[in-house]
Amino acid sequence: MKHPYRKYAALACLLLSSFALTGCDTPGAFLPESTLPPGQRVVLPEAELPESAQSRDRATLYFRFQNEPYLAAETRIITQLTGQSFEHALLEALFAGPGTQISELRSLFPSSVQVLSVLRQGRVLLVSVSREFLNQLPDEPVDWQEEDWWRQEMPLRRRLAMQSIVATVTENCDVDEVLILVQQQDQSSSSLRLKQNWFLDDSEDQVLTGPQTRDESVLLGPERTVEAILGHWVRRDWQSLYAYLIESDSSDMQSRMGYRDFVSRMEKLPAVLSAACAGCTVSLDGQRATATVSFSLRGEDGQTMPLPGRVLHLERVSSIWKIDLQQLVGWLEEGT
Repeated sequence: MKHPYRKYAALACLLLSSFALTGCDTPGAFLPESTLPPGQRVVLPEAELPESAQSRDRATLYFRFQNEPYLAAETRIITQLTGQSFEHALLEALFAGPGTQISELRSLFPSSVQVLSVLRQGRVLLVSVSREFLNQLPDEPVDWQEEDWWRQEMPLRRRLAMQSIVATVTENCDVDEVLILVQQQDQSSSSLRLKQNWFLDDSEDQVLTGPQTRDESVLLGPERTVEAILGHWVRRDWQSLYAYLIESDSSDMQSRMGYRDFVSRMEKLPAVLSAACAGCTVSLDGQRATATVSFSLRGEDGQTMPLPGRVLHLERVSSIWKIDLQQLVGWLEEGT
């Protein structure tokens, strides 16, 4: 039985070759050899050159938030050179890493990776990248499989890296899926598609990835942010929770409480046994979000005490949702 995604590999190869022949993409892009199935036609989009040497567009890019299992958004200005597609410029900006405005963002790609070609086929964007895409990041050990933390971290990084691409592309371009093709060391290879074992999820070596879809569960929107905050609170993971606090108090603009004082304050509160977000809405200006949360606390007598219908407010700080410490715990300190 033929693989359902084989047509993408064949189509990608021919399209990449046609782009190189017409001079419409990155010079020096690799030229895989392939042919289309009989009777299938290639429809190339008409090139629209900018009026000036450059054009600039605002876009949303996704990077990892701290060491969390989530991606957070960053708004950037994307500069297109003459003859360069917006998608190509967008992915170049993503691979270059986050800007300096939001210190909590982390890149998930080797710094040397290059975008070779970007082509659209229907609702799928085919993205060809250099072989450096397969390299490990500088902090990743060669013997990562020997440590428990790295055995969990490495597959997580790969999943987030793929979603960083897919979320960025689908957020800014009119497509539903992204198919990644990687320049091969062995030019005689019959396929350029990324192999499933790149995800480090114990898949067979010869299983090839198909078009990837957007996964909202890893994107730090307001509701996901509330869920992350509550999860860290229940687990008493103060270091992770601290990352979601607003840098300065919104009422008096004092500096954010130091980490040791923050831990001391949290340890004095009743233990939160469970917490759940019932829903979240965003203000019309997009800068505030209101969430309804239900808590379950351990009372002084050791009994469980339910607290339904508490309201928490988030604020958007440089495109990332955060919470004021007083807003987070003030209602609990005032009495239940």
